[in-house]
Amino acid sequence: MKTCPRKRRKQYPPGIDATKLPDRCYYDARGKGRWYTIFEENGKSVNRMIAEKSATMAELHKIIEQFYKDEHQDRTSFKWLTDQFEESAQYRQLSKDTRKQYDYARQCVLKIKARNGKSLGLTDRAKWTTPDIQKIVDLMAKERGPTSAKHIKQYLSRLFNWGINRGFSASNPVIAIELPKERKRRRLPDNSLIDRLIAYAKTDAPHYVWMFLELNYLCLLRGVEARKMTEDQIQDDGLKCIRAKGSKTTLFTWNDRLRFVINEALKARDEIWSKKKRPINLKAESRLVFVNESGDSISASGWQSAWRRFLTKAIEQGLMGKDEWFGLHDMKRRGATDIQGTKAEKLEATGHSSRQQLDTYDQSLTVVKPTSD
Repeated sequence: MKTCPRKRRKQYPPGIDATKLPDRCYYDARGKGRWYTIFEENGKSVNRMIAEKSATMAELHKIIEQFYKDEHQDRTSFKWLTDQFEESAQYRQLSKDTRKQYDYARQCVLKIKARNGKSLGLTDRAKWTTPDIQKIVDLMAKERGPTSAKHIKQYLSRLFNWGINRGFSASNPVIAIELPKERKRRRLPDNSLIDRLIAYAKTDAPHYVWMFLELNYLCLLRGVEARKMTEDQIQDDGLKCIRAKGSKTTLFTWNDRLRFVINEALKARDEIWSKKKRPINLKAESRLVFVNESGDSISASGWQSAWRRFLTKAIEQGLMGKDEWFGLHDMKRRGATDIQGTKAEKLEATGHSSRQQLDTYDQSLTVVKPTSD
């Protein structure tokens, strides 16, 4: 980070070593002389006197430390801006997942050490430059991966824009930041592996693990679409699958395998609710199909924890190799690949709005006839 250049040594009072002055402590030699600090308030730099010319080095350090513990604490710092953002109505209006992503990005940045050894969050944000932000993004890409770097860049851009609109920042240094190329992980689990895992999950995993494996394969679902499924989606002629991310809703007609999964899910849910003495909502649209062992909705983090534990145990049991690790979302890719039909029919089944989106999931081999004589 850039720092303000100190005035020449000869301008300081006797006994003052300019190289050992505390941060944000400056001397004005005009008139009788005075010590002052500069902080940002409502988007403007404020100059405030903190001591007379006769103050000693020890007194200046104590004064600066105390000054930035009162109402002016962190006003110039990056952390102060993040605290203000988290208390804002704009932050509270964000989705739960977005807030969680922003909290993660914030903690990653605050853990970085500046050149003086202090947290980067305590540095003056007005001095942050685009190269500074690029170093942060590059560091996060190296330590935590390209996806984390992307999330951190998104958070910082949103944060500084929010600050500009409220007079807390003069500019957004996140403009023109280069992002690392994300790895394309299009894993396609083998069908025999899936069969082994489903059988194992029925004996040594939370009840919903094998159900999600089956359902996401049969109905080409994302994890969130299964976790948020409600009882009103169970209809006489099939299972109504409401898609996320703008994909089209699809009705999957019943077969024995699909009916069995849903019946088992409802049976497990009702047993848990009965054991926990949970009240039953009269509205079908308010009754979840899948619940956790406590009878509550299955959160994204709760699912990820259960999934990691399950696959780790499966590896320990010799049911799969470490290189065969995959995510629940890959079951949609397996299902899109295996489902019978033309590309147009598969497009209808997945709910995607374009052939390009479908091609990221459907890994089946196109069969064509050779050219005739």
